[in-house]
Amino acid sequence: MKNNQNQLQYYIKNFTQKIIHLFHNMKNTIFKLTQKTKIDALYHQLIHIDRKILIKLFALILYPILIYLYMQFFCNGKILFESKRMLLNFIFIYFIIGFFYCFSGQLKISLYLSLVFTFTIGLINHFITVFRGTPFVPWDIFSLNVALTVLPTFKFSLNKKAILGIITFLIAFFSLRKLKLTSFQNGKLKKIYRLVVLISSISFTIFFLTTNMISFFELDENWDPQEEYHNNGLIASLFKQSRNLIISTPEGYNIDTIKAIATKIDVPIVEHSEAYEYPNIIAIMNESFADLSVINDFSTNINYMPFFKSLKNNTVKGNLHMSIFGATTPNSEWEFLTANSMAFVPKRTVPYQQYVLRNSYSLATILKSQGYTTSAIHSYYPQGYNRNLVYPRLGFDTFFHINTLKDLVTIREYPSDLSTYKNIISLYEEKKENEKLFNFTLTMQNHGSYTDETFPSTIIAENGQYPRLNQYLSLIKIADEALEYLINYFSTQQEPTIIVFFGDHQPYVEDEFYENLLSKYEDSTAKEVVERKYITPFMIWANYDIDEEAYSNIQDISVNYLSSLLLDIANIQKTPYLTFLDHLRNEIPIITGNGYMDKTGTYHDFSEKNTYSDLIDTYHYLQFNNMFDNSNKFTSLFEVPMQASK
Repeated sequence: MKNNQNQLQYYIKNFTQKIIHLFHNMKNTIFKLTQKTKIDALYHQLIHIDRKILIKLFALILYPILIYLYMQFFCNGKILFESKRMLLNFIFIYFIIGFFYCFSGQLKISLYLSLVFTFTIGLINHFITVFRGTPFVPWDIFSLNVALTVLPTFKFSLNKKAILGIITFLIAFFSLRKLKLTSFQNGKLKKIYRLVVLISSISFTIFFLTTNMISFFELDENWDPQEEYHNNGLIASLFKQSRNLIISTPEGYNIDTIKAIATKIDVPIVEHSEAYEYPNIIAIMNESFADLSVINDFSTNINYMPFFKSLKNNTVKGNLHMSIFGATTPNSEWEFLTANSMAFVPKRTVPYQQYVLRNSYSLATILKSQGYTTSAIHSYYPQGYNRNLVYPRLGFDTFFHINTLKDLVTIREYPSDLSTYKNIISLYEEKKENEKLFNFTLTMQNHGSYTDETFPSTIIAENGQYPRLNQYLSLIKIADEALEYLINYFSTQQEPTIIVFFGDHQPYVEDEFYENLLSKYEDSTAKEVVERKYITPFMIWANYDIDEEAYSNIQDISVNYLSSLLLDIANIQKTPYLTFLDHLRNEIPIITGNGYMDKTGTYHDFSEKNTYSDLIDTYHYLQFNNMFDNSNKFTSLFEVPMQASK
């Protein structure tokens, strides 16, 4: 019985073990099958994800290339050039895409916004370059009001490269519509990714703007902005220009250095006889007034500035070297009025918009301290380049503009020189007895573009092959006649009066015309040759006897010296700052934003270290103190000595 019981237990145990074994086998089989199903599902999911990633990678390669291409077309830039420069263009293109992605969270939307944004910038650059001869810079957005006022005179045109740019953009825009780009489903991952993109973009941009990282990319530094954009690429050039918004303290600058410089400047005190009478001073910066034969000879049917060239008696004349070509008029007037130089502010900046933010020293403040009433005239809209804000800060008592000037007559769509000068005459005639007038006038008659088909050209140059040149020279002939009217009027006046007259820059007419003139030189790219595009004529005339022979050696100077020369001829007391500049002019007669020329006629870059470097540094220190070091400004340097002021 016991044996049977033990045998039964054995069978039960054996059966149970077999059941358990079978269960384990089934469990393992089910687990394996389950795992295989998971793997297959994961495999299919990965294939699907890979396809999405590949499409995104394709989009992130294709569309930056297309953006790069049409941006290069719009700036007439190279397609293939130095690898580091190309790399920088693509880095910033990706940062633009990343910037829009940080806010939208959708790649497709980011690409659309990037396409539209960069295309708009490219097209603006094309039209600005066609209009004024220099490309778009970031602070041009502050001049939107100026652009809108001159827009009606602009004849829109598209060259082959601009058309290629538009076609490339349209291909990119419409192909993107057909591309299916899905976003990450994982919300946390997307947020992390967007944060990483944002931080990396901001970090790189800050380092680019505040460190010498730019040297790694070996960007071209060219005084011709079109050439610079051509060599660097549009995107890289724009970001490079944005660095110019940051002003850094010059190396070696400190207030002790300024004090040491000030003690070495011996200011001659001007002595006047009892019979001396302060002259009225009229300064006229004539829009685009230039004698283009200074570049090289060319033919015209008649002389386009016969009166200006005929002036000899009581007249000092010469060539005035400017920092600008074709546009950015306020930079020339700023250099003239303040005696500061564009050499020591970032390239392509506009001090009127960026730096003249408080009361500043100028020719107006010098004359005002000696009893003059000061007025400014601009025969166009007052908001242009912030003149309505800047002129009072520079010491002008009154500002007359297109809305307040009387009886303006237009030529094309701009007020004529003659009607502008008649307003100067009215100011003179309406002033009080014994009141001494200083007036600074900026004209508009000769402003580009020179494409008005209703304007009859009386000057035909180079057999008429350059219509814009013909229109420009015809306007200069009218400007010359208006100047004759003004000089003739003051020739009959008893009160001593001095008129200083100069052009702000050469005009932007046909590129082919300039290329033809420059090609006559052995090396048309030499800086001494290219500098000829930055010359305008100046003259200082008086209606009384002056010793013009004393200034006969002055043939070429830069515009920052002109106000000091004017005060010399007028026999008016100057500041220590201008006294220093007189000494500087003897050694370095030309210093502009493009470089400087020494008294031997040798051209130099500011990067050079030579016998003139200390003088250049001193000028830089004084200007920095004048413009930027408001807490340590050495005011006595920029003011008329007390014993000489009225």
